[in-house]
Amino acid sequence: MGIIVLSFVVSMVLGCIVWLVMGDRFPLKVEAKFPPLNNIVIYTLICLIPVYLAVFFTFN
Repeated sequence: MGIIVLSFVVSMVLGCIVWLVMGDRFPLKVEAKFPPLNNIVIYTLICLIPVYLAVFFTFN
């Protein structure tokens, strides 16, 4: 359970950093973009699986 919580927190921080670098890009190929919070959530979800796998293989 701790690995999941740690992965989620790290993914949230990484999602915010990615949003600061990349900006509002979703939805792709559409003029009207989602609000910033939706983009941060999308970036966080994209980062969740790689971060979880990295934490899992590091601490297991």
